[in-house]
Amino acid sequence: MALGSLIDGAGQIKTAADRLEEVWLVARSSWDDAVSRNLEEEQLQPLLQQVRTTLDAISRLSGVLVAACRECEDRG
Repeated sequence: MALGSLIDGAGQIKTAADRLEEVWLVARSSWDDAVSRNLEEEQLQPLLQQVRTTLDAISRLSGVLVAACRECEDRG
């Protein structure tokens, strides 16, 4: 997988997560009961936290891959 693909994929994930949050805010404005609160607490918030954690890991991995590619080029 090329580094660009990794970054592009991360961008797509971030865009989707941002959109999910936007749509949820709209839905939540008219749907406020125990079921909606449970959905938010048990499903959406953990999912969005995992997405943030994953995007952070991808960012760190990207830096490592860039450094490794540079090192390989320097040796070549």
